[in-house]
Amino acid sequence: MAINLTLFKQVTYDPDRDFIPISLYVKSPFILVVNPDIPAKNVAELVAYIKQNQGKLSYSSPGAGVAQHLSMEFMKNRFGLEITHVPYRATPQSIQDIAAGHIALGWAEAGASIPLIKDGKLRALAVSSTTRLPLLPDVPPLAETAPGFEAVSWHMLLAPAKTPREIVDKLHDEMKRIMTDPEIKQKIETIGLIPFDSPSIEELRAYRKSEQEKWGGLVKKLGLEGSQ
Repeated sequence: MAINLTLFKQVTYDPDRDFIPISLYVKSPFILVVNPDIPAKNVAELVAYIKQNQGKLSYSSPGAGVAQHLSMEFMKNRFGLEITHVPYRATPQSIQDIAAGHIALGWAEAGASIPLIKDGKLRALAVSSTTRLPLLPDVPPLAETAPGFEAVSWHMLLAPAKTPREIVDKLHDEMKRIMTDPEIKQKIETIGLIPFDSPSIEELRAYRKSEQEKWGGLVKKLGLEGSQ
């Protein structure tokens, strides 16, 4: 709904023409992890370390154009960093190679990285959401160092565009009710996600469009437009 519209040569759907949004109910942040041998205990120290070693360090992702890759490029642009991208075919190996010291750092999914963080094999320096991740309450958002920074996957419930508005509104209200349930919110938090109080349907359209412009622009800047 955001990245693929620019990344892929051909997309068979139009987000605004073919769908109507119902609820944005969960955000899935990434965790900025480094190999424990990297002498940085926070984002400011990491930025300083990278700038002292411009072009010498590498970061991993599960592939070119995926959210983790674009999140690091977004961070690089924000801080003026030079780090080499090493794309992998899957998340586990890309993270394991950071823990093994073959790669210096990367943005990683919570479910795949938290066990390694707990074991001391990775050091977590920041999360990519604007709020803290309940499973890692001591790890600050990168936005505390770079105001406005957000790079998350988001879960949006959609319906076919011709769905009657009264049904859309009913589903929207029902999702808002469900997401106030403490048990539901707790279950979402325990798998490394952040429950979200959905804005209005009109605001959902605007948010999706802004995400398309944000990430589509970065895809173009990286020369990846239509590369898949």
